Amino acid sequence: MPPTSSRDFQKAAGQRLTAAETLLRERLTLDAQYIGGYAVECSLKALILELTPDPGKPDRLKRITSGASMHRPKVLLRELRDLGVALPAKLDKRLRRSDWATDLRYETGRRDMGETVAFLKTAKEIYDWVEGQLP
Repeated sequence: MPPTSSRDFQKAAGQRLTAAETLLRERLTLDAQYIGGYAVECSLKALILELTPDPGKPDRLKRITSGASMHRPKVLLRELRDLGVALPAKLDKRLRRSDWATDLRYETGRRDMGETVAFLKTAKEIYDWVEGQLP
Protein backbone atom coordinates (compact mmCIF):
# COMPACT_ATOMS: atom_id res chain seq x y z
CA MET A 1 0.00 0.00 0.00
CA PRO A 2 1.47 3.39 -0.95
CA PRO A 3 2.23 5.88 1.81
CA THR A 4 -0.45 8.44 2.60
CA SER A 5 1.00 10.14 5.68
CA SER A 6 4.30 11.43 6.98
CA ARG A 7 4.47 8.48 9.37
CA ASP A 8 3.98 6.05 6.47
CA PHE A 9 6.93 7.60 4.64
CA GLN A 10 9.09 7.54 7.77
CA LYS A 11 8.21 3.92 8.43
CA ALA A 12 9.28 3.06 4.86
CA ALA A 13 12.49 5.04 5.40
CA GLY A 14 13.28 3.02 8.51
CA GLN A 15 12.71 -0.24 6.71
CA ARG A 16 14.92 0.81 3.78
CA LEU A 17 17.64 1.87 6.20
CA THR A 18 17.52 -1.51 7.94
CA ALA A 19 17.70 -3.27 4.56
CA ALA A 20 20.68 -1.13 3.50
CA GLU A 21 22.52 -1.89 6.75
CA THR A 22 21.88 -5.60 6.24
CA LEU A 23 23.27 -5.42 2.70
CA LEU A 24 26.32 -3.56 3.99
CA ARG A 25 27.03 -6.32 6.52
CA GLU A 26 27.12 -8.70 3.55
CA ARG A 27 29.54 -6.29 1.81
CA LEU A 28 27.01 -5.62 -0.96
CA THR A 29 28.04 -1.99 -1.06
CA LEU A 30 26.37 -0.95 -4.32
CA ASP A 31 23.08 -2.46 -3.23
CA ALA A 32 23.39 -0.90 0.23
CA GLN A 33 23.85 2.54 -1.30
CA TYR A 34 20.97 2.04 -3.72
CA ILE A 35 18.50 1.01 -1.02
CA GLY A 36 19.94 3.57 1.42
CA GLY A 37 19.10 6.34 -1.03
CA TYR A 38 15.46 5.43 -0.73
CA ALA A 39 15.71 5.85 3.04
CA VAL A 40 16.80 9.45 2.42
CA GLU A 41 14.05 9.98 -0.14
CA CYS A 42 11.32 8.63 2.12
CA SER A 43 12.52 10.64 5.13
CA LEU A 44 12.56 13.88 3.15
CA LYS A 45 9.10 13.13 1.79
CA ALA A 46 7.86 12.44 5.32
CA LEU A 47 8.95 15.91 6.43
CA ILE A 48 7.61 17.60 3.30
CA LEU A 49 4.21 16.06 3.86
CA GLU A 50 4.27 16.87 7.59
CA LEU A 51 5.02 20.54 6.92
CA THR A 52 2.36 20.90 4.23
CA PRO A 53 -0.82 22.57 5.50
CA ASP A 54 -3.76 20.13 5.61
CA PRO A 55 -5.69 21.58 2.66
CA GLY A 56 -2.64 21.12 0.41
CA LYS A 57 -1.65 17.61 1.54
CA PRO A 58 -3.51 15.62 -1.16
CA ASP A 59 -1.97 17.67 -3.98
CA ARG A 60 1.49 17.63 -2.39
CA LEU A 61 1.29 13.86 -1.83
CA LYS A 62 0.40 13.34 -5.47
CA ARG A 63 3.24 15.60 -6.60
CA ILE A 64 5.97 14.05 -4.43
CA THR A 65 5.01 10.53 -5.47
CA SER A 66 4.82 11.21 -9.21
CA GLY A 67 7.64 11.46 -11.69
CA ALA A 68 11.30 10.57 -11.71
CA SER A 69 12.46 13.96 -10.44
CA MET A 70 10.81 13.33 -7.08
CA HIS A 71 13.40 10.65 -6.33
CA ARG A 72 16.21 13.22 -6.46
CA PRO A 73 17.37 14.55 -3.10
CA LYS A 74 18.15 17.94 -4.66
CA VAL A 75 14.52 18.32 -5.80
CA LEU A 76 13.17 17.20 -2.42
CA LEU A 77 15.50 19.60 -0.59
CA ARG A 78 14.12 22.41 -2.74
CA GLU A 79 10.58 21.37 -1.77
CA LEU A 80 11.62 21.57 1.89
CA ARG A 81 13.18 25.00 1.43
CA ASP A 82 9.93 26.17 -0.19
CA LEU A 83 8.24 25.14 3.06
CA GLY A 84 10.75 27.17 5.08
CA VAL A 85 12.95 24.32 6.31
CA ALA A 86 16.49 23.41 5.37
CA LEU A 87 18.47 20.29 6.10
CA PRO A 88 21.16 21.09 8.69
CA ALA A 89 24.22 22.41 6.85
CA LYS A 90 26.43 19.46 7.84
CA LEU A 91 23.95 16.93 6.48
CA ASP A 92 23.19 18.99 3.39
CA LYS A 93 26.89 19.15 2.51
CA ARG A 94 27.38 15.42 3.03
CA LEU A 95 24.29 14.51 1.03
CA ARG A 96 25.30 16.75 -1.88
CA ARG A 97 28.70 14.99 -2.03
CA SER A 98 27.00 11.68 -2.72
CA ASP A 99 26.22 10.57 -6.24
CA TRP A 100 23.09 8.62 -5.35
CA ALA A 101 20.55 8.26 -8.11
CA THR A 102 17.95 5.72 -9.08
CA ASP A 103 20.22 4.82 -12.01
CA LEU A 104 22.28 2.77 -9.54
CA ARG A 105 19.76 0.02 -10.22
CA TYR A 106 21.50 -0.60 -13.54
CA GLU A 107 25.02 -0.79 -12.14
CA THR A 108 26.80 -3.96 -11.15
CA GLY A 109 29.75 -4.69 -8.93
CA ARG A 110 30.73 -3.05 -5.69
CA ARG A 111 31.36 0.42 -4.40
CA ASP A 112 34.01 1.66 -2.01
CA MET A 113 33.27 0.44 1.53
CA GLY A 114 34.24 3.76 3.15
CA GLU A 115 32.03 5.69 0.75
CA THR A 116 29.14 3.35 1.46
CA VAL A 117 29.56 3.56 5.23
CA ALA A 118 29.65 7.37 5.00
CA PHE A 119 26.53 7.48 2.83
CA LEU A 120 24.57 5.21 5.15
CA LYS A 121 25.71 7.25 8.15
CA THR A 122 24.34 10.34 6.42
CA ALA A 123 21.11 8.51 5.58
CA LYS A 124 20.70 7.47 9.23
CA GLU A 125 21.37 11.00 10.48
CA ILE A 126 18.80 12.40 8.03
CA TYR A 127 16.32 9.77 9.22
CA ASP A 128 16.99 10.72 12.86
CA TRP A 129 16.74 14.44 12.11
CA VAL A 130 13.38 13.99 10.38
CA GLU A 131 12.18 11.74 13.20
CA GLY A 132 12.88 14.61 15.60
CA GLN A 133 10.69 16.90 13.47
CA LEU A 134 7.67 14.61 13.40
CA PRO A 135 5.02 14.50 16.12
